Amino acid sequence: MTEVRARGLWAGVDIDPALMTGREAAKRLMARGVLAKDTHGSTIRLAPPLVITEDEVHWVADQLAAVL
Repeated sequence: MTEVRARGLWAGVDIDPALMTGREAAKRLMARGVLAKDTHGSTIRLAPPLVITEDEVHWVADQLAAVL
């Protein structure tokens, strides 16, 4: 990962292109139960619901770490 940007609950995560593309990261996350949108080649966008719990945020972070 090279950078994380956030505004409200929206987050953009820049993936190191040497690791994988944003599309590949999004597909791997989907296989783990996390929906993400690839954008701009090496970036994924996360937009959790307003009712997300702290435990769910930690779970998503764990899934992202596992994919990377």
